[in-house]
Amino acid sequence: MHSYLITDSKYYIDFKITLQEAIEKYNPSYICFRDKNSTKNAKLAIEIAKYYDIPILVNQYTELLSLGFDGIHFTSNQLNLIKDYKECITFASTHNIDEVKKAKNSDFITFSPVFDSKGRNGLGIKKLNEIVFLTNSKVFALGGIISDNEVNEIKKSKAYGFASIRYFLV
Repeated sequence: MHSYLITDSKYYIDFKITLQEAIEKYNPSYICFRDKNSTKNAKLAIEIAKYYDIPILVNQYTELLSLGFDGIHFTSNQLNLIKDYKECITFASTHNIDEVKKAKNSDFITFSPVFDSKGRNGLGIKKLNEIVFLTNSKVFALGGIISDNEVNEIKKSKAYGFASIRYFLV
């Protein structure tokens, strides 16, 4: 099962150490850098990802792509931009069938929340499987994935993989 580590500066006290430990422990298939305010951490994340030979994407901020990211993770409000970025890896955030249809040209999509997450009700594995059958994109489950319990449930689904922030915290 593929995994997608999403960084979040509020959980990363020492960015370099936290990211390296997460990579060494979990060996994610992809990394998403999510912090528009730190070019220093962006460059550091790229350097670390390249060292471990893991594709790294920037979350939503297309202007940071030129720093050396391998691709971009679009928010659900940016799905119309996917067609303009076919030269790089594209991920698209989706939360419902309409957004999944709009993201059809993305290489990958995240579908969330699958499990209850931060006050939002999870849509469940059954809905995740429905989404997988609706798209040609590879689907990563996202939302409320904080332990091996959720990962094991996703492994029983048709999803390509899972994405998380909190699961990868060491």
